[in-house]
Amino acid sequence: MKLNRVTPALEELALSGAHHETWAILVDALPALLPGTGERPLTGLADLLAVAVKAAALAGARADVPGLAETAARKGGSRVIEEARHLLRTISAG
Repeated sequence: MKLNRVTPALEELALSGAHHETWAILVDALPALLPGTGERPLTGLADLLAVAVKAAALAGARADVPGLAETAARKGGSRVIEEARHLLRTISAG
């Protein structure tokens, strides 16, 4: 899957008012796209996670995304890890 092709469309969808629908798509897709232990992230995943942050914030979403906490807990400061942490904070905020 080429994330650089779907990410702009999902961002446009979220920002055009369909943030609940965009979040529903992303919350289902992210577990399969997040890297497992020892795996490298897919190219474009950081941008997709940034769109997920926007959609979740606009939708006021609260969710448990399998694999997100593990990605956010990784050591380092890559953009994927930073966006995963931002998304985790967004969907966990009280």
